[in-house]
Amino acid sequence: MDADERPGNRERLKLMNDEEIVKFFEKEEVLLSPDAVEFLKEKNDDSLLRKILERRGEEFFIGKEFIEQLIEEEKKIPMPAVEVKRASDFKPIAKEYTPQLKFLKEYDVSGKCNCGGSVDDFVNLFRDRLKRTKKMLEMRVGATGISSIGELGGFAKGREVRLVGMVTSKRITKNGHIMIELESEEGVAKVLALKSEREPQRSCFEKANTLLLDEVVAIDGRFSDPFIIANDVIWPDLPIRTQRVIDRDVCIAFLSDLHVGSRNFMQEQFQKMLKWLNGEMDGENGKELVGRIKYIIIAGDLVDGIGIYPEQEKELIIKDIYEQYDMFLKFVSSIPEYIELIIAPGNHDAVRRAEPQPQITKELLKADNGRMHVVGNPSLIDIEGFRTLVYHGTSLDSIIAGISGMSYQHPEKPMVELLKRRNLSPIYGENPVVPESKDYMLIEEVPDIVHMGHVHKNGYDNYKGTVVVNSGTWQSQTDFQLRQGHTPSPCILPVLDLRSGRMNVINFMKRESG
Repeated sequence: MDADERPGNRERLKLMNDEEIVKFFEKEEVLLSPDAVEFLKEKNDDSLLRKILERRGEEFFIGKEFIEQLIEEEKKIPMPAVEVKRASDFKPIAKEYTPQLKFLKEYDVSGKCNCGGSVDDFVNLFRDRLKRTKKMLEMRVGATGISSIGELGGFAKGREVRLVGMVTSKRITKNGHIMIELESEEGVAKVLALKSEREPQRSCFEKANTLLLDEVVAIDGRFSDPFIIANDVIWPDLPIRTQRVIDRDVCIAFLSDLHVGSRNFMQEQFQKMLKWLNGEMDGENGKELVGRIKYIIIAGDLVDGIGIYPEQEKELIIKDIYEQYDMFLKFVSSIPEYIELIIAPGNHDAVRRAEPQPQITKELLKADNGRMHVVGNPSLIDIEGFRTLVYHGTSLDSIIAGISGMSYQHPEKPMVELLKRRNLSPIYGENPVVPESKDYMLIEEVPDIVHMGHVHKNGYDNYKGTVVVNSGTWQSQTDFQLRQGHTPSPCILPVLDLRSGRMNVINFMKRESG
């Protein structure tokens, strides 16, 4: 069932008579007892119909007793209390600055999906990826030096070549070499990366070992019919730049993976952070920094969602998707009004699962005095002149699994690998993608800041002048993470000072409330 087909994402139901209630549940292959129908009619609560569908599990026959038990369980759930006030002596400098925000429309995926999911749609997607990535590679290596794969048959043995293509196959030969198939619209080339202690073969072999299926690369080598013996692997990569700084005394704070509605949502620490944003703290420690926060970016998984994984309802304290977002908005309303909020979805949010993801609908996230900016995933935003790439980070799972040496403990490393490839989701099939005619996961514009979440672990780097930040989570370790041996780093807030370029890290697991 797609995300927008889940019961929790339905439009609010109008009042129904007996026959309409029965037909509504019949569409979901659920039968109601006569006393259950009468009970629902008396309750006159449209949200109760959604809750029954969310909680029924494998049950196809629902009686009055089931509904009464559901109502009793809901009464026992402690709803979080949200109340944060601004400290009277707090004079934030960020309040004096006018926000400088520009949302780049070419990266706005909201409302798009003009494909039918046919084979031709996927072919067009990969053609677009190949064409646009080739242009990025040409800027690195020069267009005149690239040979066509279709012309290889006419080359003399030993000729030096440079090819650009998509990696469609990669395997280890019986002699320990790496055999790669590189495909373009002109044909397929077989490339051999030799296992050797001599240079440049040794370093080329190491690079080839990290190649991912479906990514587009350039390979230097010599023609040795029927193979190309590789000497180097070249990714589109980022150019080396100096980290950008500005004169304005403002900061960006980064959040992700709040999972509001989960029993594991760390409400106490989150409210400490909200109080800190409002200047409520012991002494002057941190007051100067927090007063300069002008922007907060939230990179997805605002709420825990409904029906994301089997038996999720056992780990929820809020079992209605509307109520989860309502609670999220209550928390967000405590953030000072002069701070601009940029909000993108993640895989737990009520949007389609496949990427690129459109923005969360206004029905779920009501606008907040114009300072709440809801964007798609991924999105590119110009903040104070900083090109800021926001992506939830779902593809990090496949990068960590696909490249030796990657781990969840250091999410900045797989983030850098995505930047090298200039593609947020290079491996087809590991992370669902919508086959649009344009590959929205490519990183054509060189970002100044890249912000991700998803893996629930904080990580930071500066890669060739680009600030890389993973903002961790506000959810404690789940049972699944415990079984996987993954230890999250909850309640750590990264704050980037745009004037100095320094990343400040505030740990609300240790910080005492003011």
